[in-house]
Amino acid sequence: MIKLKDLCALLDKLGIAWSNQSFSDDAEPPYIVLVAGYGESAYADNAAYASWMPYDIALYTRRRDYARERKIKDALDAADCPYALAVTSIESENVVEAAFSVNVEE
Repeated sequence: MIKLKDLCALLDKLGIAWSNQSFSDDAEPPYIVLVAGYGESAYADNAAYASWMPYDIALYTRRRDYARERKIKDALDAADCPYALAVTSIESENVVEAAFSVNVEE
């Protein structure tokens, strides 16, 4: 499982502007927003032996951008970081969101 500091370093190397949790309302795509979910833990013998936080690496573009999606996929694969991808058109904002869901050790 990837550590948060390593995920942030991975995002820095992509060459796409990114922010933690939000971007200003007037930001122009493409950009990435890193969104934390709810923490989870696995227990055995009354002790937590693993804890993680699901994150979405949400890429926002004006239209679907397969090249940028591939760049993120390749970086996650190189870091041995499994992901799930969901793509959503947000018509009210005139953007497409490609959200890569990953589990992160904090």
